[in-house]
Amino acid sequence: MWTQTAFAWGEPTAGFRQGGEFMSAHQQFSRQICVALALAAAACGSAPLTQAKLTEAQTALHAAETLGAEQDPKAKQSLQLARDQIAKAQTLGKDGDGAKGDLYLEQATADAELAAQLMRTRAEQQKAQEAWAKTKGPVIPAQAQ
Repeated sequence: MWTQTAFAWGEPTAGFRQGGEFMSAHQQFSRQICVALALAAAACGSAPLTQAKLTEAQTALHAAETLGAEQDPKAKQSLQLARDQIAKAQTLGKDGDGAKGDLYLEQATADAELAAQLMRTRAEQQKAQEAWAKTKGPVIPAQAQ
């Protein structure tokens, strides 16, 4: 148990008692710094990749592929970015940097959703053009009266 003894910083016996031994102010500070650094290192580097974010990114990627994103140059570029970012996130997750990997997964999801939206927009444009062509019909010249 830690008990405070003498509180005169200049005295060699000043500090806290641990296991019957006195700790100097420097030793106390060094121990606190080591504990803080160990906690910080454990918190930063050991977060696993979030499985929900990985699933979300892969689902968005699959949706874009299903809509034919490979056929459109802009959509294909976004699709490739999403694939690369998922691969990078998985590598970071294996290396223990899941927090950074999650950021890559969020970007991959956004890129895959962009590719899918580009394909939906392209399909809607084609439908609109077909509908417009049907409404125009053959041109009948106006008769002179």
